[in-house]
Amino acid sequence: MNPADASRTDGRRGRRWRLTVATVGFAATAVLVVMFPAGIRLPAPVAPLGGYVLVWLPLLIAILVIRLDRSRRDSGPDAVRWRLRPIDLLWGAAIGLLLRIVVSILEIVVYGSLPATSGEMVPLGSAAQVVTFVVGFLAVTVVAPAVEEGFFRGALLPALIGSLGGRRWTPVVISAIAFAGLHLLTVSSAPQALVVGLGTFLVGLCTATVAVLTGRLGPALIAHIVFNTSILALGWSAVTGGTGVVIE
Repeated sequence: MNPADASRTDGRRGRRWRLTVATVGFAATAVLVVMFPAGIRLPAPVAPLGGYVLVWLPLLIAILVIRLDRSRRDSGPDAVRWRLRPIDLLWGAAIGLLLRIVVSILEIVVYGSLPATSGEMVPLGSAAQVVTFVVGFLAVTVVAPAVEEGFFRGALLPALIGSLGGRRWTPVVISAIAFAGLHLLTVSSAPQALVVGLGTFLVGLCTATVAVLTGRLGPALIAHIVFNTSILALGWSAVTGGTGVVIE
């Protein structure tokens, strides 16, 4: 085998390996979500993380394994570079706000109102309460978007693109379906399934599309941060109060 053929073979193996790692990470997360739908109990002030830890852990492990894979090349055809440019702040904010408007309309149509959030309950008591609130706020607005975008758009999407021969739009749809599927594991009614399934699919579709078009993770990450932060802003404005599931 000549060096060029060997390089191509190693490249194919590397792509298959990264897709396998991403698939195992996704499957492990799904199993943990099903087994522990309410998360785990953690002490204050990190109690708000109890609902996220079991989701984040397998995804973070998969991200680290893929990122540390020496056969990975950001210049390859399956690249979504882990980069953030100033223009990404504009694109991401616009996409995130547009997605929140679309999802809010869907929530109103299906639920009859926007779902209740905890955003209006800003603690003014002890320092421990304030710290607990800040931990929960950062978990929703920063850490969750970073982990989810890092996995679905930074790890799974490039692995799919590489494994499917460079095709980009089929992996975009597959990654969006996977993103929606993971969120659907927590719903308990048909209206919730409709809103959460369609809403998270749209979020995954838009963020994956902008990641492919720009070749960067930055716009998708900013869009997700803005999308999640905006629901808390709605809570602080006291316009929410329904009983549906909040998409974040």
